[in-house]
Amino acid sequence: MQLVMLHGLYMHHTIMRPLAALMRNQGWQVDGFSYNSLAIDPDVLFRRLDRRRRPGQPMYLLGHSLGGVLIRQYAEQHPLPPGSRLVTLGSPHQGATVTRQLQKWNLLGLLGNAHEHGLLPTERRDYNADTPLGSLAGDAGIGMGKLLANLSNTPNDGTVTVDETRIDGMSDHIVLPVSHTSMLLSAEVARQTHLFLSHGHFQHQPVEQ
Repeated sequence: MQLVMLHGLYMHHTIMRPLAALMRNQGWQVDGFSYNSLAIDPDVLFRRLDRRRRPGQPMYLLGHSLGGVLIRQYAEQHPLPPGSRLVTLGSPHQGATVTRQLQKWNLLGLLGNAHEHGLLPTERRDYNADTPLGSLAGDAGIGMGKLLANLSNTPNDGTVTVDETRIDGMSDHIVLPVSHTSMLLSAEVARQTHLFLSHGHFQHQPVEQ
């Protein structure tokens, strides 16, 4: 089965290679591409995703951080075939506290136009699509985001809080002991992603040794 992967802010598709390798070990054919995360054109980006659809087959999408926010928006605006599923990793579906702090400092320009595409907290958001969405969060609390905003009073992955990864309408949610970056290197993240994409749910019970 084909899995399309989308990276996050400031990144290039190469950042996804370790996770892509882990997903190939799970039997997935991985596809992905780079996009300019500081000058997002949703129409162009979504057309590139459209070209990766296979007639008569479900579409499986994985997005890290901003990439997860964008694939959620894609599913909301471009209904996917039956059987399709999405997994988002450390994606701030409610916007990010770090972005709000940059706004207070008049530094939103550091994000290009990314803050206009879901990174700025506004009202509570819901997921409005039929395609099941699984949201995976980290709570290791290690990352550069902690230097920009006080995240210590709530579980976080060092950049995004666990609460920001939740969204009404999602099918499942899980928290793992990983950071915003290390989740891209984690065999457990890959395993949980495979489970959701294959069966529509994460595994919440510990694996027996």
